[in-house]
Order: sequence, then structure tokens, then C-alpha cells
Amino acid sequence: RQMCIRDSCYYHMGDYHSASRMYEQLTKICPNVEEYRVYYAQSMYKAGMYQEAHKLSSLIDSDQHANRIVKLQAAIAYEQEELPQTKAFLEKCHVDDPEVVVLQGCVLYKEANYEAALAKFLEATNALGFKPDLTYNIALCYYRMQQYGPSLKSIAEIIEKGIEEHPELNIGSNTEGNEARSVGNTQV
Repeated sequence: RQMCIRDSCYYHMGDYHSASRMYEQLTKICPNVEEYRVYYAQSMYKAGMYQEAHKLSSLIDSDQHANRIVKLQAAIAYEQEELPQTKAFLEKCHVDDPEVVVLQGCVLYKEANYEAALAKFLEATNALGFKPDLTYNIALCYYRMQQYGPSLKSIAEIIEKGIEEHPELNIGSNTEGNEARSVGNTQV
């Protein structure tokens, strides 16, 4: 139990290599616990160990975790620029899953179908609420469609929410009636 908590801590701290090593040990200690194998594969994916994560995820045969595994395999294929394979995995997923909708949007974006990608990202936003990374994807779609106003509005929303959640980010942004000063960047 203590080992599992430590693994989870590594994962949530972003130390995916350590998390994958710990989950590997857990899968050896508890070979019948499928969830540990799922976490192991997810940790390897997050650590950029795509081949290993794909190999392990394809060995997991669990009805309980089937949708998670297929989404993971889709994400792995996407990271490796294998869009046809990503699509094939996404077709096996639950269509109403917001994470699947986001992945579909990412594939459409990579295919330069920005309007369809935007529709997917907006659909996911309706289901999930505000998520900064999702709002950034929306801003990118607007930007690629040369709709700069909505793009800037999305970026401003990210900044506003960031300042609300982390007031320390607001330091230096209030000019108190003074004209904002340039930091000396060139136009390039």
C-alpha cells in the first residue's frame, strides 16, 4: 500500500520515469492486479517510452480498463505521428468520452482541418468546463483560421483564470494608469 502511494506521488509530481520503475516493481509483486499494469503503461507513456508503453498496453486484457487502454494506445500512436492508427484506436473508444473528443480534435488539427478541430475542442469544453490546455487548443484553431480576435480572447481567458487561481501571477501587470513599458523586444 505504501509503495502504491509513493508511485502515485511520483506520477503526480511529473517524475514519470520513477513512477514507471515503481509500477514495474508493483506488477512483479502483484501480477494479478491489472490496474498496476495500466498505471505502469501510463507512466511509460508520460515518460516518452512509447514503444514500451504500447507493448505493455497491448498485453493488458481487461474489460474493466478496456476504454482506458484504447485511449492510451491512441495517444501513443498520436505522439508517434501515426494518425491512421490513432484514428483506428479512437473508433474503438466511447464516442461520448470528452478525452476521446479532444484526441479527435487533435487529429483533425494535425490534418489542418481547423474548423472541425475547433468544433471538437468546443464540444469537449462544454463537457469538461474550462481547461487551460483545451482553451489554448481553441486559440490555436482560431489563429490558424486567421480569426485573431477570438484567438486573443481565448488567450486572455487563460490569463484571467490563471490570475484568479494564482494571484501571484498578476505581479507587474498592473501599471496603475502609467503606459505599459516595452521590454525592448524587436519586431522579429
